[in-house]
Amino acid sequence: MSAPRWMRALARPDARLVPPGDVEARAVVLPGGDRRRRPTARISPARFDEAMQCGWLARRENGLVLSANGQAALKAGTRGEEPDPASRHREMEARPVMDRDGQVRTARANRREGPLGPWLDGLEPHQRQAGERFITDYHTSTLMSPVTRNWSPTAQRRAEGHRKGPEDAALSAIAAKERVLDAQDKLGPAFASVIDAALVREESAAALERRFGWAARSGRTVLGLALTRLAEIYRLV
Repeated sequence: MSAPRWMRALARPDARLVPPGDVEARAVVLPGGDRRRRPTARISPARFDEAMQCGWLARRENGLVLSANGQAALKAGTRGEEPDPASRHREMEARPVMDRDGQVRTARANRREGPLGPWLDGLEPHQRQAGERFITDYHTSTLMSPVTRNWSPTAQRRAEGHRKGPEDAALSAIAAKERVLDAQDKLGPAFASVIDAALVREESAAALERRFGWAARSGRTVLGLALTRLAEIYRLV
């Protein structure tokens, strides 16, 4: 296997990849990021979306460049090797986490995992922080707890013991729920629906575009606007 032409072209000094729809229907690699110059390679929209999902591209001034994963895939391709599929979606970073005793420690985690993983390459730091805070509050809250009777034959009955519900939630969970509801109120119906679809339901960009009737490849832009508004609510900007 050899690395695709667009990867080799983008690996050249100062080369930039311009997403589809900006210059033409296909993504193009431009020398020096100069849009007046002739492209050295072109990529179909499907290949561009695949490269974004694999984490091969990173945003820079005047366009996109190969990320660390993209550089690794390029090297593997030039050696005739098949890139490790798992490494495409793995970008480890140090994160503060709280253990059961309430102590904060540092742990290694894959930044590509979770609802924000597919969107990371298009997010500013404040947008990512806002999204992570919302996700943390949502999963801490009681909003994910079942509030209706479970009639499954294997479900626990009242006579078998006390069944925990929202009324038994910890104060921290109740506070998290209030923060989520407050953020949704301040976001308004439109942005709240976008945040719910992307971060709670974990729908893809294409699914968001179909759900809300947006133009193709506009999902990232709209989610960015919603996350910017969420960052303003959280006073991160």
